[in-house]
Amino acid sequence: MIPPPLKSQISNIKSQWCGGLAPSVLLLLLTVLVLPSPARAHTERFTYFENTDYALEVFKIYGREPGATILIIGGIQGDEPTGYLTADLYAEQSMKRGNLIVVPRANFQTIIRNTRAINADMNRQFNKVKREEIYEEQVGQVLQELMKESQLLLNLHDGSGFYSPEARDDQVNPKRWGQS
Repeated sequence: MIPPPLKSQISNIKSQWCGGLAPSVLLLLLTVLVLPSPARAHTERFTYFENTDYALEVFKIYGREPGATILIIGGIQGDEPTGYLTADLYAEQSMKRGNLIVVPRANFQTIIRNTRAINADMNRQFNKVKREEIYEEQVGQVLQELMKESQLLLNLHDGSGFYSPEARDDQVNPKRWGQS
């Protein structure tokens, strides 16, 4: 038999635990152990189509604070080095707020060959039915999925020629807008 003073103390502990303390402790445990912690700055690196000639590296950079996500794509055309060289600069950034998704070299095969396209112009492969034999369309599908994760897209390209209100030649005319 439990002595009355000890029984009284046990009764007080039970009422405190069940009346208010238990739910608070349970909430604290759920918050710490089960629910995701606040976003912390970090970078994740993914490689799509690994062990192929068209491996696609993607960097997802998460800021210390929540915010919008920006997608930066470079290297869709390999003969436009400004796009992929600039995108490379962003792949190793850290963010205070928001997130970056960086695809520095979207079309690596054209970059190493310094050409616009191999099978097809990748810049024209969005919203097409995916065909396994054309890697540009497969990469285009991945880029489309990444676009869905972002609120802003920055697709980096080079320009060529120089603007002039009057056409002087094929590089200086009203249809040219210069280097990017």
